Amino acid sequence: MSCIINIDRFIIPNDIITTLTSIYKFIGKNKSFENIVETDLEKIVVQTIERDCYFIAKILELDITDSRMRLIVTKNSNPRTIDETILYRIKEVLSAWHIDHNQATKSNDLINITNYINPHANIKYAYHEIDKKAYLQSQSMRSKRILLDEINDKVSFIKEKQTIEPIVLYLHFFIDFYNLKPFTESNKVTAYLLLYLLLLKAEVHSYKYVSFYEQLYKDFDKFEIELKNASFNWSEGFAQTLEFLRYMTKFIYQSYIKTEELIKAYQFDQNINKSDNIENTISKLPNIFTKEEIRNEHPLVSESTINRTLSKLKEESAIKPLGKGRSAKWVKL
Repeated sequence: MSCIINIDRFIIPNDIITTLTSIYKFIGKNKSFENIVETDLEKIVVQTIERDCYFIAKILELDITDSRMRLIVTKNSNPRTIDETILYRIKEVLSAWHIDHNQATKSNDLINITNYINPHANIKYAYHEIDKKAYLQSQSMRSKRILLDEINDKVSFIKEKQTIEPIVLYLHFFIDFYNLKPFTESNKVTAYLLLYLLLLKAEVHSYKYVSFYEQLYKDFDKFEIELKNASFNWSEGFAQTLEFLRYMTKFIYQSYIKTEELIKAYQFDQNINKSDNIENTISKLPNIFTKEEIRNEHPLVSESTINRTLSKLKEESAIKPLGKGRSAKWVKL
C-alpha cells in the first residue's frame, strides 16, 4: 500500500539523478543567495508568502473576493467567513514554517494543523478495512493514524541512516499521504500544505524567493495528471511514481532557475534607482498594462515602491488608472 514502506526497492533512473544533481548545485548556493539579499530577506519571504496565499486560495477555490483576499493576505485583516479564516490561518502556518521548517510531520502534528486551519470542523482520523472476514466491525477496521505513524517511523529511520535522497524520500511521503486520505475531511488541503513543508525540509529554499503555489497554479492540470498517474494501483502496493518524480524534480529545478534570475535582477536594482527602473519597465509595456505585469519584471521590489512609482507617474499625467483593485489596469497618456 505505502510507497515509503516499499521504498528500499526503488531505483532512481539516471535522468532523475542528473536533474537532482543540477538541483543540488543550486542548493549549494542557498547561503550565497541569502547573503546577496541580506537585510531584505525577511521582506522578500513575506512577499513570497503573500503570493503563495493568493494562489493557494485559487487552487482550493476559496470563496473570497480579490479585495478581501488582498486585505487578509497583505494587511492581516480579520476574517469574516469560514473561507477567509482558512486563508488567514494558512498564511500563519506558511509563515511559521519559513521561520522553522524542521517541523515534525507525525500524526498528531498533522491533524493539529488540519484542525487549526479548519476551526469550524472537528476533523478526526478515518478508518480503513483490514480484514473483510472478521465477524465484528471493530476487528475489521483500523485507524489510518496507525499506518501514517508507520510511514513516519520509516521516513525518520531512512533520514537517520541517509539511505535515500531526501527529495525522493519526501515526494514519496507526499504521495502516500495524498492517497491514504487519513482524515475524515480536508485531506487535499493538508496534502498541498504538507508538500510545501516537505520541500522546505529538503532544503529547496528557492521557495523563499519564488511562490511555490503560483508555480503550481500555473501548471496545476499537469500536476494533477502526474499525481493521479503516480497514485494508480497505490492501494495494491504498485504505485508508479517515476513520472511524478521526473515532473517534480524538473518543477523544482525551474524554481531555482527563476530564483537565480531574480537574484541577478535584485543585484541590478541595487545599483540603480528602483523607481527609475520601474518607470523604464512601464515604458516598455503595452499602452494598457497591469501592476501584475510590473511585478513579473520586478518580483523582489516592494509593493510600496511600485505604488509610489505609479502615483508619481499619475501625478505627472503620464498614466491614469482604469478601475480599482488588484486587477485594475493602467493606461499611458
